[in-house]
Amino acid sequence: MAETNPETIYDVAVIGGGPAGYTAAIRGAEYGLKVALIDASPKLGGTCLHVGCIPTKALLFNAELWDYLKEADEFGIKGVAARSLDWTAVLARKNGIIAKHVKGLEFLMKKHKIAVIAGFGRLTGPAQGGVHTVEVESNGQKSAVKAKNVMLATGSEAKLLPGLKADETILTNIEILSLSAPPKSLIVIGAGAVGVEFASIFRSFGTEVTILEFLPRMVPVEDEELSKELARVFRKRGIETSTGAKVEKVEKTADGVKVSYTDANGNAQVKEAEKVLVAVGRGPLTQGFALKRRRSNWSAGL
Repeated sequence: MAETNPETIYDVAVIGGGPAGYTAAIRGAEYGLKVALIDASPKLGGTCLHVGCIPTKALLFNAELWDYLKEADEFGIKGVAARSLDWTAVLARKNGIIAKHVKGLEFLMKKHKIAVIAGFGRLTGPAQGGVHTVEVESNGQKSAVKAKNVMLATGSEAKLLPGLKADETILTNIEILSLSAPPKSLIVIGAGAVGVEFASIFRSFGTEVTILEFLPRMVPVEDEELSKELARVFRKRGIETSTGAKVEKVEKTADGVKVSYTDANGNAQVKEAEKVLVAVGRGPLTQGFALKRRRSNWSAGL
């Protein structure tokens, strides 16, 4: 990580070290610009690399292999009936893939002479004399980064239902990727990409999975034919799905969690499980960056 120099004026400062941020930083450097990349996380990569696309796909591949092994005899492969799942090794492989990509990003930053500055970047107001000042806070210490242009690439965060807070029982995509073991049962609220991926992964490893989706079909933003086929495959795999389901309440119990919902026919239902994954979508991560809205545009302000 680079030290901030109050005398340095960058051509562009990028706030956010995820795929949008680091790609923009590299592109700017390729054009010969002096670039600073500001990120509050200890490692570059953002949600996609650390708690999103990459680790999820790694676990999906593990799950696919595990499913194939269940049918090993059919493929003429003997002696695997007594197989066992080493979840610690599964997580280690996932973490190793992440670490490899992080090293690759660090190499690219050095190669393109991009100043990577650790800390939470916050706008301080309009440009003064054509130069913006970004306040960067790290470990309670504040410094300033000056740049002619500022790009916000702060990404998104998981939405939660009103009144809920993520913990060891109520999960988002972050917490579910660090579970010490597959849960015996899991309720997934939301049948979008995140919900169905985790439902598939943990069903492969023996978890009893129930999906509750508010809209009339699975993966509702995809083609209807895909929704029908996915619902058929999930039923065959023993994944219980309920579309048109409106979640009314999520309560913790001695054994896990209880979800009360109204089904598509208007009937009150209750489902209990060891864990619940809230996968009801994502929203822009804009809190704390000193943004204010002017008409239809976002602009710097305090």
